[in-house]
Amino acid sequence: MTKIMIVDDEVDLREMLNLYLRKEGFVTETACDGQDLLDKIDSFQPDLVSLDVMMPGLKTTEILEKLKEKTCKPKIILVTVVRYSEAEKQIIFQTGNVVDYITKPFDLDDLLVRINKHVGSAQKLDAASSGIY
Repeated sequence: MTKIMIVDDEVDLREMLNLYLRKEGFVTETACDGQDLLDKIDSFQPDLVSLDVMMPGLKTTEILEKLKEKTCKPKIILVTVVRYSEAEKQIIFQTGNVVDYITKPFDLDDLLVRINKHVGSAQKLDAASSGIY
């Protein structure tokens, strides 16, 4: 099963994403900010992190730097209200394990496509092999 950690300070968005991704067959965990992510990441061992860029506390760059020190090295999709230029994207993707970003507001199906692009559809393969499909 593919594990995804959802990190966002907006409770409603975090819970909506949690329910949606669980419904799609992912194993999920949530975190309310960067420190909460750092506290939970080693025990949860996510394959991918959906990381809100604008949260109180640690800055995104600090979070990405601290993640480099962790054993678990998940892929990261940044969730932001900012549209980045091509030059900014190059810098962002050279930082840590950032593989993609999506801007708010976003379509849930678009997020799902991006997730499957980076971690595959292992949960659907698991379901098919177990006869659940």
